[in-house]
Amino acid sequence: MMIRQEFTGMLPAAIDKFEALLTQAIAKGLNPVVAKGYDAAAGKDSYFYWGCACSIQCDDALQLEIDAENLGIECLGNGDFAYTNGLDIDDFKTYRVNGNLELTPEQEV
Repeated sequence: MMIRQEFTGMLPAAIDKFEALLTQAIAKGLNPVVAKGYDAAAGKDSYFYWGCACSIQCDDALQLEIDAENLGIECLGNGDFAYTNGLDIDDFKTYRVNGNLELTPEQEV
């Protein structure tokens, strides 16, 4: 399966959720455009840095937000969305979040 160039660097679970959101938005004629995906320069306090956020612009932002929330995607405002599977920034900072957006157990060294 090919992934969108805009999703390069993002976590697989987030990509799957955002693909589902975009599929719905296209079917509803919202003309969605991914304006931003993974961003290493965003800093560790940003979901963009951790590969689970993207910015989507479309013809009906309110409908997109409703559809996102129904998929478990958090609306961050201004067209920014994050799929975290219930995790927060502090969880990501442990470096124990896997590609399925699950917090893995701590390893003893």
